[in-house]
Amino acid sequence: MSADSRFDLDALEFRAVRELLLEHLPTALGRRLCEQLAPLPTADAARQAAAEAEELAALACAGDRPPLAGAVEVRSWLGAFFAGEHQPEVRDLADLKRTLRAAASCRSWLAGRAGCPALVDAAGVFPAVGDVADELDRVVDARGEILSSASLRLGQIRAEIEEAESAVRAAMARFVADERMRRCLQSSEPSFRHGRPVFAVKYEQRHLVPGVQHDRSQSGSTVFVEPEVVVRAANQLADARADEHREIQVVLTRVCRGLRKLRREVEGAVEALAALDLALARAALIERLGFRAVPVRDDGPIRLRRALHPILLRAARSRGVEGELVPLDLTLGDPHTMLVVTGPNTGGKTVALKTVGLLVCMAMSGVPVPAAEGTELPFLDGVFADIGDEQAISQSLSTFSSHVKRIARCISAATRRSLVLLDELGAGTDPEEGGALGTAVLEGLEKRGVMAVVTTHLGRLKDFAYRHTGAENGSMAFDGASLRPLYRLDVGIPGASHALDIAERVGMPKAAVVRARELLGARDERLERVIEQVQAARQQAESERRRTEALAREAESVGREIETRKREIDVQRAWNDEEADALLDEQVRALRARLDAPLRSLANAPKPHGDVARELIDELSRLTEGLTLRRRRLRFVTGLKRDAVVYVPRLGKRCTVRKVDKVREVLTLQVGKMSLDVPFEDVSWIQPLDA
Repeated sequence: MSADSRFDLDALEFRAVRELLLEHLPTALGRRLCEQLAPLPTADAARQAAAEAEELAALACAGDRPPLAGAVEVRSWLGAFFAGEHQPEVRDLADLKRTLRAAASCRSWLAGRAGCPALVDAAGVFPAVGDVADELDRVVDARGEILSSASLRLGQIRAEIEEAESAVRAAMARFVADERMRRCLQSSEPSFRHGRPVFAVKYEQRHLVPGVQHDRSQSGSTVFVEPEVVVRAANQLADARADEHREIQVVLTRVCRGLRKLRREVEGAVEALAALDLALARAALIERLGFRAVPVRDDGPIRLRRALHPILLRAARSRGVEGELVPLDLTLGDPHTMLVVTGPNTGGKTVALKTVGLLVCMAMSGVPVPAAEGTELPFLDGVFADIGDEQAISQSLSTFSSHVKRIARCISAATRRSLVLLDELGAGTDPEEGGALGTAVLEGLEKRGVMAVVTTHLGRLKDFAYRHTGAENGSMAFDGASLRPLYRLDVGIPGASHALDIAERVGMPKAAVVRARELLGARDERLERVIEQVQAARQQAESERRRTEALAREAESVGREIETRKREIDVQRAWNDEEADALLDEQVRALRARLDAPLRSLANAPKPHGDVARELIDELSRLTEGLTLRRRRLRFVTGLKRDAVVYVPRLGKRCTVRKVDKVREVLTLQVGKMSLDVPFEDVSWIQPLDA
């Protein structure tokens, strides 16, 4: 079985995902990849695609987008050209030039996004085609015309064309200047017929104008004549233009020969641009629709958190009723591998089934999914589905034989790394036989550890989950008071079908419904009431759980804010301490500098003045050495090595250390070409920005 046939994408309506991406393509280049989109061959490829989309979306939110402008779809003729089946026109080459220029620009843009590893990796896929675009630039202009500089001969021919055109204009001017000829004309303004210059001549006077008749008006009153005096110059112009056409073909042949040698690079660049175009469409789902990129895991359970079906989400958004959608929460594979979902018709069972399969296939295709944080999806080897007759969600019509055929395929092909989705298992035949067959199918899947989601109305299959540890019941919630489905999946309890309630609501005669209840019996009614009560209790518990989770998330958020604020305060306090130490050190040193010289001059004075002066000098020294900054400076300076660089505030310079004298507490510094001894206290490890 091929890889593609192991994913029932049509049954899951995967085409809607392709259509959604098509709407968000920036160019037409990615259309083919969108139309062929399917689960990627490896988990690494899917993770790379998801990472690219996430990084592109983040950059787009900041206004940074790849330079795709100018890129156009050229593959409509490129393959045939390389196969030798198509000769491109000049316009084709102009389109190719713009596309290759865009590829070169996008390659540089991707490579320059250092903070985006997935995009940097994507840059490696782009071949270097800047030189090819440069070469085409020298041949074709933006309007799709061959440049005169494309060849020396072409430049000469176009100069000849200009001369010939001047000669034609001069000849026509001489013809019009002749009064006799002008009287024969309907208009003195020339026109062109079949590329030849002609004048509109009155039919009755045509014999007076020598020349070549090229056309006649519908009424017959006017003939279009190329005057004899113009013919020679016009012939020279026609010859020059024919030479131009031949030379253009020579230039095109030369260019095409060079392009065919670069087939791998050219096709690689176009395909890389197409892949980037698709990546941008994936990113748009994140940026514009709020989808989430979920990197697939090599193994593990399926966890969906607040998941929505993309088709329903798209329809709801178009009608402005997105808030009415009920999200899906589901875990499969931890611990149970099988979920048996029951509940009323029109209650959303099939939608839930398709949502699971569709989101798994989207993630495996590298496409972001409409789900919340906490969603986890594994990389599977197949997704097999029997859903109705593979038509729209609102339908569920199929023959029993077609069901069995598809179910048999699911059973034979599925492995422990597959997902099986079975809608209305056991339906379409006798309920007893259908229930027995359905039980056998579920037993086989559970025994092999295959992940499966199954919907059913059969009571026998509701009991299956109670008797098998690998299975769990689930039900679509139903409001018994309003007799309306709530479209919410409740895991852990089976659901009632509510067939009689729904029949009564949609117009079944009351007498028929009453008689049906009598035939059903009181026992079954009691069971359904118990199920309803359990569902109501579960709904209340779920509401409380979600409220508790919201409070916990809020508390966690507040805690993070407090922790962040605490770190900011700690940093600010450290800076304040540093500034205070520096200010105090500066002020004390300034005071010491002012008092040092006067006190030393008084130290030799007679007693008691000399003694007082010496005591003040000692006290100032002790005060300076006792500062916190002094201790920091000492640790810094004693750790210096030769050739270290320090800042000396009083010099306002950065100086190189030549020697550290720890005994004298002196540094020998190189200041320009001089050596200077500086005390430790004159050195700082903090320097201003302009030093």
